[in-house]
Amino acid sequence: HALRAAQCAIAMQRRLAVLRDEWLKRGLPRVEMRAGINTSECMVGFIGSDIQMNFTCLGDGVNLASRLEGANKAYHTLMMVSETTHRQLGESGIRTRLLDFLAVKGKAQPVKVHELIGVEGEEDALWNALLPIYDEGMQRYLARAWDEAEAAFRQVLALRPGDGPATVYLERIGHFRVEPPPDDWDGRYILKTK
Repeated sequence: HALRAAQCAIAMQRRLAVLRDEWLKRGLPRVEMRAGINTSECMVGFIGSDIQMNFTCLGDGVNLASRLEGANKAYHTLMMVSETTHRQLGESGIRTRLLDFLAVKGKAQPVKVHELIGVEGEEDALWNALLPIYDEGMQRYLARAWDEAEAAFRQVLALRPGDGPATVYLERIGHFRVEPPPDDWDGRYILKTK
């Protein structure tokens, strides 16, 4: 299901881009959509009573997927997957990149999350050039090598102006230069909003 969910989210973004252009030409508001995907066991089915019955899904994994959907706002991304989903995607041809170690409400340990970018074979020249630089920036950021991390993220922005994650990390680096993280910092970012 992880691959199908990722493919579905990508297809939805593609279709929405076409519809958005049509709607904007008609003077309608701009519409955006975000997705959060997590792989976990959950309860799915008709839940309720004779008074009100709904088909829904419940469980900790569902709550995490919902948090990931909302967390996209903090990174200016559209699709985010958990580490459990990322592992199942493996060598499927779905392109991702590490976003963060998120500390979300209700979880003691941070959750490793990735941006779902798209399908290999699309925009390969851009992503093949960008991702190694971005990965280097992430490694330097996690090692607290702020100058090297900043240089890498600035290169990412030169390749892809407006890149959300690179912009976010440059802001964090600026903050950490003034107020360094604690000695026991494990790279986590505490998500304060839903």
